[in-house]
Amino acid sequence: MTVIWGFNLSEMSWGAFGSKRMFDGRWYMRKERFIVYQLAMLIALAAECTATYSLSKYDSLQTNVQKYSTAFSPPSPSPHASLHNNDIIDSAITTIVFCVLVATVFGADFFFGVLAGEDVSGWYNVTKKALAMVITAGVGVAAIISTVVISTRQAFITGVSDEAAAALIRVYFRPPLGAVPNMGGQHRLDRPSLVAFAFTVASTLLMFIAAAHDEFGPTPKNILKERESKKYLRANEGGQVSPALPSVPESRQVVLPNRY
Repeated sequence: MTVIWGFNLSEMSWGAFGSKRMFDGRWYMRKERFIVYQLAMLIALAAECTATYSLSKYDSLQTNVQKYSTAFSPPSPSPHASLHNNDIIDSAITTIVFCVLVATVFGADFFFGVLAGEDVSGWYNVTKKALAMVITAGVGVAAIISTVVISTRQAFITGVSDEAAAALIRVYFRPPLGAVPNMGGQHRLDRPSLVAFAFTVASTLLMFIAAAHDEFGPTPKNILKERESKKYLRANEGGQVSPALPSVPESRQVVLPNRY
């Protein structure tokens, strides 16, 4: 059967997604971790959807302004308008990419954490932590860029007269070129991005804490050491040399008097 990241797919059971097994208390902070994972993925999905909608609207606005600008400008050698909104589009694309990656990494950790448990390979933990750090930084950058663009920047039209540009803005008034009070600006892309960033940071911290605690599985380390000690003693007892008699502590030794 196919093995992915050390997990044998033949051992997969959908019963693992029941509340009893999914929130198994033996695993350190599993309940808290999975709840925060779900919140991070859902809020990142909301930010992604907002960014996709914003990207679609501003792309359509650019197409309409540049395609139909000749109807609003007098005949000239270059009557076509150009709408400059690349910073808005770039911030939306950045948000979409990293929010998708949030769902990918934390969704995978949720999936393999429930189904695989201790069976995942060691390099998987290293890889997921490295990816979580990169994605958290990316979501933070996307949130900052979106906030700066929406707060300080706006699209603008060139290539036509001011009168023609004003006419185009009146006709294609939604979405607005910049952040307009009570109209949402660029559909307030920054708000879900900032919240998604906060929950992504929380998810990454919980991932690191749980990975350090569950390095050898759900069993506490002191019990694991005790088991290893017992295995070592049993292995030595099974050797060729017969075990020696147990030594008596010096404090409990009895010295017999010399009768001669």
